[in-house]
Amino acid sequence: MNNFGLKIVDRNPSEFEAVLDYVIATGSPLEVGCYFNETAALDRIIERLAGTSVRVNAHSNQNRMHIHNLHETGAAFAAHIEQARRMGSRYSIVHVSNYPTTSRQSQAGALRQRIADNLQRAEALCEQHDYRLHIENDYQPIGFYRALFESIHRLGLKRLHFCFDIGHAKLWSSESLTEWLDFSAELLSTGLAIHCHLHANSGFGDEHLSLAEAKSRGIADPDGDYNPFGYPLAYWEVERRLPEAVKIFEVKTGEAIANHTGVLAARPDRS
Repeated sequence: MNNFGLKIVDRNPSEFEAVLDYVIATGSPLEVGCYFNETAALDRIIERLAGTSVRVNAHSNQNRMHIHNLHETGAAFAAHIEQARRMGSRYSIVHVSNYPTTSRQSQAGALRQRIADNLQRAEALCEQHDYRLHIENDYQPIGFYRALFESIHRLGLKRLHFCFDIGHAKLWSSESLTEWLDFSAELLSTGLAIHCHLHANSGFGDEHLSLAEAKSRGIADPDGDYNPFGYPLAYWEVERRLPEAVKIFEVKTGEAIANHTGVLAARPDRS
């Protein structure tokens, strides 16, 4: 048993019907990116998932709403949660910000206070809707997220958890995959839930490549720095270290099924 899942976005139902067929048939987890708010797509997702046992989570639109601007976007965030719950979502992925936050020391105190205030707003929204949020790593190193979750613990917030994105960690930090998995396990040991985003990249951009694309570009081998396993063995290392976490492959919808089956076929023999 593994928790590898697939992702679709809320537009063009013809593009995601096959993925819905697949997750319903296989019981694989599903993430829905709520980025476009296309009514026909959302209605179709709700219709297809109704009455199924598919484990669903949503991803908020980080270009519109995130922790850094939650004091201004609370109503939009509440609407997102209500929409996600209609799809059967148990939680949503959220970003700290849609751009890197300021690095100026003169603003550090104000930034910490804004984030702390908005984390409490996020907790209140989750309480109101019986929901939870997973904060995804993006532009900052492990130290930032360790301090963030120390603040969450200090504030007594119970509905804010972590989403580890394997590609973001490669692109925007200097730590290794093993160090990020150690950090994720550290959070898990404190009672937090972990969600994962899996995809390949070259280290030069947030490319969200499938296994086939990584192989065709010649970047599937261990990179000698961040990823000592290569693809897809890095995904199986995440599975080994974080077996209970839902692990969503964030690749193009048209690549989703082949990517999922390709990774499962490459399961390492641990006997």
